[in-house]
Amino acid sequence: MSGFPGPTEQYRRTRRLEEGWRFHQGEADGAADPEFDDDGWQSVEIPHDWSIEGPFDPEHPAGSAGAFLPGGVGWYRRSLPTDVDGGKVYLRFDGVYRDSDVYLGGDHVGNRPNGYTSFNDDVSQAEGGETLAVRVDNTDLPNCRWYSGSGIYRHVHLIETSPLHVVPWGTDVRTPAVTGRRARVDVHTEVANDAEEAAVCTLSTAVYDPSGEVVAETATERRLDAGEKGTFDQELVVTDPELWSPATPERYHVRSVVHRRDPDETGAATGEPVDDYVTPFGIRTVTFSADEGVLLNGDSLTLKGVNLHHSAGALGAAVPERALERRLETLAEMGVNAIRTAHNPPQPELLALCDRMGFLVIDEAFDKWRHEKTEQFFDEWWREDLAAMIRRDRNHPSVIAWSVGNESYDHGDEGMLDDLEMLVEAANDLDPTRPATYGSPAWGDGHEGILENAEAVAERVDLFSGNYMEHHYDELRERGVDIPIVGSECRPFFRGSGDDPLAFVPRNPWFDVAERADVAGQFIWAGFDYLGEAREWPSKGWPTGLIDTCGVPKPPAAFHRSVWSDEPMVEIAAFDPDRERAPARPAWSWPALSAHWTFPDREDSRGFVHVVTFTNAERVTLYQNDETIGVQHLADNPDHMIEWYVPYEPGTLRAVAETDGEVVATHELETAGEPARVDLDPDREAITADGQDLVYVDARIVDDDGVVVPRADHEIEFSVSGAGDLAGIDNGDLASDESYTGSRRSASHGTALAIVQADRESGEVTITADVDELENDEVTVPVRPPE
Repeated sequence: MSGFPGPTEQYRRTRRLEEGWRFHQGEADGAADPEFDDDGWQSVEIPHDWSIEGPFDPEHPAGSAGAFLPGGVGWYRRSLPTDVDGGKVYLRFDGVYRDSDVYLGGDHVGNRPNGYTSFNDDVSQAEGGETLAVRVDNTDLPNCRWYSGSGIYRHVHLIETSPLHVVPWGTDVRTPAVTGRRARVDVHTEVANDAEEAAVCTLSTAVYDPSGEVVAETATERRLDAGEKGTFDQELVVTDPELWSPATPERYHVRSVVHRRDPDETGAATGEPVDDYVTPFGIRTVTFSADEGVLLNGDSLTLKGVNLHHSAGALGAAVPERALERRLETLAEMGVNAIRTAHNPPQPELLALCDRMGFLVIDEAFDKWRHEKTEQFFDEWWREDLAAMIRRDRNHPSVIAWSVGNESYDHGDEGMLDDLEMLVEAANDLDPTRPATYGSPAWGDGHEGILENAEAVAERVDLFSGNYMEHHYDELRERGVDIPIVGSECRPFFRGSGDDPLAFVPRNPWFDVAERADVAGQFIWAGFDYLGEAREWPSKGWPTGLIDTCGVPKPPAAFHRSVWSDEPMVEIAAFDPDRERAPARPAWSWPALSAHWTFPDREDSRGFVHVVTFTNAERVTLYQNDETIGVQHLADNPDHMIEWYVPYEPGTLRAVAETDGEVVATHELETAGEPARVDLDPDREAITADGQDLVYVDARIVDDDGVVVPRADHEIEFSVSGAGDLAGIDNGDLASDESYTGSRRSASHGTALAIVQADRESGEVTITADVDELENDEVTVPVRPPE
């Protein structure tokens, strides 16, 4: 944990505007007017996504792309805090989906079409108590290939400082020369003088180490005319730096303090402090090599990554920080070390967590540049949107590359290549320290056309990101592509072959990384199941991720854990042809696997069950009811899938993994009896009373011995009382029509999930699960005051 003492609010105050909002779904003539009567509107807290409340409808204009959920127009209103007292004032919106108009005191202060871009509106004339109104227009559907959500779905910040100040996202911290004993830290700081007269100012810059000690500092003085912006270029040196990496995610901080004195004063050179701006960063070097992949701090590293969309199952697009943290914890347990933010800038909290938890990130700006519903905005806004992402995110040590786009519909055409060149040049200008890339698909006129398009892309980017291009890596190298390569989208099981990226070749794409030194890594599509981009009704989303929308790793995820994680492991899964699954695109699917040992149809016939064990140990011994089924060695199964055919008996199937003759991991599956009760299991012992924190409560239909009944589909009634509220319910089944925001959810494969959000008052929150004809359960979780 960082020991940085934090900024003072004496010269810059930043606060979130979470409470006090009123919301109306639909048009509301005159709603920007401060005198407008909104007494009948709904009270909501921000972040807020109105689409997730549904209902599902196959006739919704968003269709399968938008999870068959509604869009429309929405209005938000609230008053500014009464203690806003002038100076320089900004409203920062981390994300509003989409085409938002912001009004203050009835005056229009800003518009932003792009629903994923963070933006700052200058409202320096604001007075305490003025009415803030935001109109959100998400009517032109579908305008996204996946579920976007609707509304002010990310945080809103009110920032107050002096007219002489560091501009929003105004620091650029670079570490161009790093050794084990010395790191050069270059800090470029943009300061604006928005006062009516010139000012002589001093920028004092200090670097704090992870323990909170000042380890370098400097100061620069210059004169800024009224209305002028100037960049201060400063160089500092940190000795014996603690380098940032996934294994050691050490974070430093730069504190930038602006001091002012009038031009004719003769006092101290530093003058009076007027602004205090803090920038977290990390000291590290990242180099992409065509021969060695990624070098982090001079050491070779392989990207073991997944693609992530921004929504989170039952929570929709309004995703609290704890939900993101839980996702990253699950991925870390699998050995994941990299995230690609498919296909738009993420919420800022994700990058802060990646900095803290040690994930590497490819930060992506756009999907289709000229989608029919976005083309009218692209020409006008692309430069500002790209700059917003890079300026906002450039100091995160986790970010190692910028992606300027993904799978343009006109891939390979002259106009598309011109757009690509334009975007890469802009990204390089905004940040020359990181490579720029583009998600390049295996599209083209036949085999030769695919390779020609890939070559044309490679000529215009710094890093070639191939979507489902593993089977072309050798040909690209033979044709002279000599830049670094990464698999930006890879299927979790099948890979392409020849000129067909959809060919079902059961060779896992991971081996195209593991067997090549010149490929930097891969990003699986997708890490988590997500809403939207569904194949067909009744599916509401993409069901072939490694982890379901409840956050539970699926059995196939064990393969990636076996090749990505150093922690000894073994997991058993059974081929389960009766397993119900939402409609999916077959090329992204694994065979149907289940982690249970309940096959009553095989019991009388003594039928065989096809079983697979995943492990990173040397050998596995499989037992059924303490009788040895057999022993197999990983070296004899280079695809990391050890297959068995087991004559089924009810009871226990146990795998024991050994390395060097010692047991290093075990895994058991037990046969379930009849459903007896529902068991609740919260993922945390306590949560914080901040109105945002979450506890995830698993509900399991179990037999008398506590074994999950895999075919149980009982309806569970959840109720919550005390210092929290039910934020969402889920069961991981994307084909379900049940609401994410109700109180009743059927179990799927024996389980369901309740997500409970803390109130702002401490106490306890009690969660109850009722199931007809079964024994019910109740758990209580403390809700503690913020520290």
